[in-house]
Amino acid sequence: MKKIISCAFILFTLSAPAKLLDKVAGVVNDKVYTLTDLKNIKKTISARKEIAGFVYNKKNYSLEDIFVHLRNKFIIQTNLSEQGIVITDEKVEEQIEQTKKRLGINQTLLVQSLQERGLGFDQYFELTREITEYNVFNRNIISPLVNITEQEMKNLFYKRSSKKNTLSFKYYLVDFSIPSSSLNNSQLKTLKSDLVKYKESGILPGRLRNLDTTDIGNVSDEDLPSDIRKKLRQATENSFTDPVSKGNSYHLFFIKKKELAESTEFKQAKNKLYGELFMKRSKSITKAWFNREALNFYVLKNI
Repeated sequence: MKKIISCAFILFTLSAPAKLLDKVAGVVNDKVYTLTDLKNIKKTISARKEIAGFVYNKKNYSLEDIFVHLRNKFIIQTNLSEQGIVITDEKVEEQIEQTKKRLGINQTLLVQSLQERGLGFDQYFELTREITEYNVFNRNIISPLVNITEQEMKNLFYKRSSKKNTLSFKYYLVDFSIPSSSLNNSQLKTLKSDLVKYKESGILPGRLRNLDTTDIGNVSDEDLPSDIRKKLRQATENSFTDPVSKGNSYHLFFIKKKELAESTEFKQAKNKLYGELFMKRSKSITKAWFNREALNFYVLKNI
């Protein structure tokens, strides 16, 4: 059964009457967090963000933000414990040794570096535990909830690429064509919107009775004329291109599928793109997960 703690203050008793020692800033189940606890973290928040920016990922932290962070940390530890996962002191020591080896420093230099950042070794030890717990939490709980598709990575890569003309697309196309002589200038201007309506309703206007439809299927834009390629790149999937004049006909292409073909540059950038999209999407998913999970805990905020 969860313990409900209703106290608002911790009292320290000497031989004289009770003396106020510290204020209770919050409680999660049976874990009490004092105002001093929160203030000590706030004093070292810059160092914590530098060492564990993916854990302390807010731009600024108020005391209330720090309490929410501690609440979330408690929830993580509880969920990992229920899975039989406990990050022991031995595991933390192992992580710290790996860090020292990676940075090429000894214990003395590590402590000196921490002191320059206003962080004690004991605080760093617990921060390392928190980093490890957060990594396991992300891998076991959050990652399965985040879906990043290959196409999303390709779209982001294309959006940012400075060499758009060197990239290639693959399409699945349906060609809608009509003789030029069948349309006047006014009808040509509404041709695209007329085809959009036709696609939705299945009713073909009489003025488009000479319309011809050809299922082209899969094709690479490298195999298409430059004027058609330009129209296709400007259009999105599940939409019509603007009209293209070819010979004695106007052509509009319906793009059933549009995919950015992989390139060497894209393959090299995939991990970075995935990480960026994951961080962006997981942030909102993680916040919603904590808010929902917190309903299973007794939480008292007294800030």
